[in-house]
Amino acid sequence: MNQVTSTITLILLLLTFVNQGYSQDNSSISLTSKLSLKGYIEAYYGYDFSPPENNRRPDFLNNHTQHNKFSVNTGILGLNYEGTFLRSNLSFILGSYQKQNLANEPKFLNHVYEMNVGFKLLKNHELWLDFGIMESNMGFESIRGIESYTLSRSLMAESSPYYLNAAKLSFITVNKKWDFEVLFSNGWNQMVDGYPSFGHTVKYKPNENWLINSSLFIGRVKLPGIVPMMTRREFRILHNLYAKYEKGKIGIIGGVDFGFDQLVENTADNGSWVGATGIFQYRFHPNWAASFRAEYFLDPSNSVASMQDVKGFENIGASLNIDYHWGKIAMVRIEGRLLSGKEEHYLIDSAPSRNNIYAGASLILNLWR
Repeated sequence: MNQVTSTITLILLLLTFVNQGYSQDNSSISLTSKLSLKGYIEAYYGYDFSPPENNRRPDFLNNHTQHNKFSVNTGILGLNYEGTFLRSNLSFILGSYQKQNLANEPKFLNHVYEMNVGFKLLKNHELWLDFGIMESNMGFESIRGIESYTLSRSLMAESSPYYLNAAKLSFITVNKKWDFEVLFSNGWNQMVDGYPSFGHTVKYKPNENWLINSSLFIGRVKLPGIVPMMTRREFRILHNLYAKYEKGKIGIIGGVDFGFDQLVENTADNGSWVGATGIFQYRFHPNWAASFRAEYFLDPSNSVASMQDVKGFENIGASLNIDYHWGKIAMVRIEGRLLSGKEEHYLIDSAPSRNNIYAGASLILNLWR
């Protein structure tokens, strides 16, 4: 089954349950009292005004990578089980994100989005131990764009892990104000053949409007070179801190990343990077919202930007989004984005340029618990 056929099949499966989805308190489809079907699809069209020859947008992007063509960024279909002492997720993914980020995973895993199971350890407290492939604990942006204020992901998010193969111990306090997680994983976007890595997440919700989050990744990463002999092993630390405020028509997010790499074979060789993102959203109608994002990213050692023939990467950026929510499960989003580099990383009319301009539109159908 090719990707087009798979995408059409997924859309039809989602649309089959649209009417039922509208009637649910949550978007997923209840099959039993504990088992539900969940699905998500984000189709998009994007135009890069620095047109790439191979229709692949800049190397540091992992989402919405196609230029001047209709594509699917993420199409996900899966099952969720929520019991009193047992929970589990199994879901599969296709799309341009999957092709870009999961191609190097083993063939039997390169369409897996989630494959995890969790056990409640205390009867009267929210203490859980989860194992398996799961979303990363880093940052405030998911590959499911419905959970973000913007169509594209920030440079911070594109330079962070999106998934982990991990064991996670989590605890939520009785008053729901504190959420703690400790993770032991197989490494940075690595399902198999990785290195033992660690992390934590601390979330604080002083009230219903505020969320303050601190997340950490620490471990080794394997960075492929042009030839196998140039593959590098590095010791990496990444810390993300963000705050989110939502009340009435207003939503605000501010986040900061700091990362550090040290070459394992030569501890004198190291590099670091920093990123900052601020997003303001205003919901000016029950069905309409607008968001503005400003961001800065500095990676002088090219540790995570992965730009070819670039010694250092420094960019500022801004974007404007308009969202239209169509019922409970569908959304149309339009975005214009400008990235401006310190160096001439981009091309406009075949001439080197410091600027990259992008316009895109997406259609999202969301049936996700």
